[in-house]
Amino acid sequence: MARCFSTIVLTAVLSLFAGNLQAQLPEGPGKVLVERICKNCHDPEQATSERMNREEWTKTLEKMIEAGAVGTDEEFNQILEYLVKNFGPEPLKPVNVNKASAVELESALAIPRTQAEAIIQYRSDKGNFKTIEDLKKVPGLDPSKVEAKKARLAF
Repeated sequence: MARCFSTIVLTAVLSLFAGNLQAQLPEGPGKVLVERICKNCHDPEQATSERMNREEWTKTLEKMIEAGAVGTDEEFNQILEYLVKNFGPEPLKPVNVNKASAVELESALAIPRTQAEAIIQYRSDKGNFKTIEDLKKVPGLDPSKVEAKKARLAF
């Protein structure tokens, strides 16, 4: 597979530390390949805030191979493992229901804005939530959605 990475790699694959062009790639299996294969078209220390899962990295690498990236299947598999390990999706941070904005609640709980605003209004009227059961008391809020997202919530 004699190929050369296209400019998409600049922003999607090898842009690894947003705003810090002097950042070094983390040590680990695959780092040397990323540096060797990617330097033909890009600075391997370029940065991006993109954090992708295995499927997204695979699709990105497939695009790069189609665009002419140079390497063997085994090398690309090692690059994929390196990228997934070091630049996979970041775990979602808990949202404090006593401090979150309507937008944050809407996103964290996957609820409509009106329900998120109802949480804020209830919080303003009744005080801070202490438990998930307190949160489920908000009129109009679907308790099953709250239950399904309880791992994302902090009090």
